[in-house]
Amino acid sequence: MEQLLQLVKDYWPIAVILLVVVVAFQWIIRSLFRLLSVLVAIGVVLVLFFQFSPEEVLNMGRTAVQATQEVVQKTIKPVLDAELKDADISFQPDGNYEVKTNSIRIVGKKGESKATVYYKDDKWDVDIGQLGNLFQERLDKAEAEKKAAE
Repeated sequence: MEQLLQLVKDYWPIAVILLVVVVAFQWIIRSLFRLLSVLVAIGVVLVLFFQFSPEEVLNMGRTAVQATQEVVQKTIKPVLDAELKDADISFQPDGNYEVKTNSIRIVGKKGESKATVYYKDDKWDVDIGQLGNLFQERLDKAEAEKKAAE
């Protein structure tokens, strides 16, 4: 028993971290389960009370996801095109880049999909890879222009 207490005293940071990881994992699983329960309940109500077939309910979900993706492509992509067209892009020797437009600033490292976006006083860490190839193509073009100018 004394050895167990000594072990816990010696490695208490690891025990605390493991406890936090387990609690966070449980919280995430519970949240996902609640969301899934709500979606299943909506599907059951649509099937039982509104006489939809299960296939129609699934198709409604797929259609909603597809419509959301189309709206993002139609709204965000033109805005991003316009913003990146006149952007100032600078590269650092360590591989970091900074993209400045009229309204946003994006800081990241070349080759990584994660970047930090600054808008006014707000800051977000985002996955630039989700914006498609447009952002990466603009970075590559700016880098080629910089090398050609040197």
